[in-house]
Amino acid sequence: MTIQPKALAVSTAACLAGLLTQVSVNVVGNMPLAEFVFLAVAGVLLVRVCVERRLPGELFRLPLFWLLFAGQVVALAAYVVSDLYRETSANDMLRGWSRMVFLAIDVIAVAYLFGEKKESFIWSQVGLMFGGVLAVQLGGAHSDDYWKFGYGGPITVAVFLLSPLLGRVFGIALVIALGLLHLNLDFRSMGGLCFVTAALLCVRSIPRQLRLPLLIPALAVGTLLTFWVNDRNRGDDEARGSRSTVERTAMMTAAWEGFVQSPFIGQGSWFSKSRLMDNFQILRSEGAKLAGVHGYSIDEGETNLAIHSQLLVGVAEGGIFGGAFFLVFGAAIAWALLYCTVWRESATHSPILLFVLLNATWNLFFSPFSGSHRVGISIACGLILLLWRESRCAVASVEELPEFVGPGRSAMSELHT
Repeated sequence: MTIQPKALAVSTAACLAGLLTQVSVNVVGNMPLAEFVFLAVAGVLLVRVCVERRLPGELFRLPLFWLLFAGQVVALAAYVVSDLYRETSANDMLRGWSRMVFLAIDVIAVAYLFGEKKESFIWSQVGLMFGGVLAVQLGGAHSDDYWKFGYGGPITVAVFLLSPLLGRVFGIALVIALGLLHLNLDFRSMGGLCFVTAALLCVRSIPRQLRLPLLIPALAVGTLLTFWVNDRNRGDDEARGSRSTVERTAMMTAAWEGFVQSPFIGQGSWFSKSRLMDNFQILRSEGAKLAGVHGYSIDEGETNLAIHSQLLVGVAEGGIFGGAFFLVFGAAIAWALLYCTVWRESATHSPILLFVLLNATWNLFFSPFSGSHRVGISIACGLILLLWRESRCAVASVEELPEFVGPGRSAMSELHT
């Protein structure tokens, strides 16, 4: 089989971006090296646009791409208005605007890569898997926790990539076993994602007409099982879990209160001209006392902490329009999860597809909007665009799509564009 240089270059770029996601440099904030790859890809795309006088790439033709892009434009405009109104410091203003600009570049680059070669999504996950290991080897693990902040993530990606080789039943069993391992090693979020993914895979295994009615019960079972197993596994590390819960709760409460105080203008980038961070520290200190954990105090110098909620950060910093992209993104994730679980005919790569979408959902509500998370958002956007394209092709006639049908198609052609 002849390997086309263009296809090889596209797959290599996707894999390299994944490989370099967890390695960052300080350039106007925390910038993963993967974004340098995306900048190079965007440069190639720009050259092609100038030479060919058109926008190449199948995914750029989808209305959903332009809806996501419009959300980014609206959000950036909202940030500009908010920062000028709040007289945000120049440094925080630059950091705030650059996040949205880099996110737009990332989404464009990923849409180009995935549109040129649909297998690039899988290669990006392979890169993320090995990149997680590379990051641990280069910089160690936070708090010396080599599972939660080290090898747990890469191993999870590997399991979801390889579990289909075991068949449906054993593949789901492996995912559940991995979830139990995560919870035993205090990686609560990843354990929950494994359980919920396993629940959705079980829904996919039943006849299609029964999937939608059982979707909500399956999600409830996966979530409740997570809480039950986590509760039984509490031990010496309970204080650390309580501290994490206290901090996240304080973050989300402070961000929500900041949004309620100024729902249209917002508090400005990084809240540098608002009392939101002071309120967060007060809420965290009070929550720690109520939970019986210690180590949190009110520190006036703590001003650059990233709030762990992409959606709440968007609406708190830029107002309701500042969250425009994340609102569209959230709706797109919800559609993609429904499509993969209920409507999608093919089972090809279902575990990794569902995991990436569920992980994006978790990050939307409980992870910061900075650094490597921008790469994760862009990859999730690329996957959603692939699935949207696939769903549109699925309703087309056989005559319109001769290259996607027949017994000779490859396994990856299920993610066709």
